[in-house]
Amino acid sequence: MTQLVYLDDDKIQHLLMKKLIGIYLPDCSVQFFSEPEKLDSWLVENAADLILSDLNFDSSSGWDWLADFSSKSSAPIVFVTASSSSEDRRKAGKFAVVKAVMEKPISEENWQVLANLILGLG
Repeated sequence: MTQLVYLDDDKIQHLLMKKLIGIYLPDCSVQFFSEPEKLDSWLVENAADLILSDLNFDSSSGWDWLADFSSKSSAPIVFVTASSSSEDRRKAGKFAVVKAVMEKPISEENWQVLANLILGLG
């Protein structure tokens, strides 16, 4: 079973994503984290096949977390953000591990992109 991780400090987003992942990616297991540090600790003993992460946290940014991420995991990342900044997309292109930047809420078309990305992991 594919192991997804969802990182977002907004618990309402956790509830929404749990429901949507159940609809669009029913064969995936998902772990939810509100803080990058807790995800980092989890990754010490666990593996993720794909990480979906917000870009903005109360204490830091997804970019700050990403700078330290590669030492913990090689899992591909999809940033899911309310931002439509072209700067975020430009920055994402500089990191091989970042496969996409998607706007919240994730469109049906982007759920298909995620499903195809997951199929390519196997």
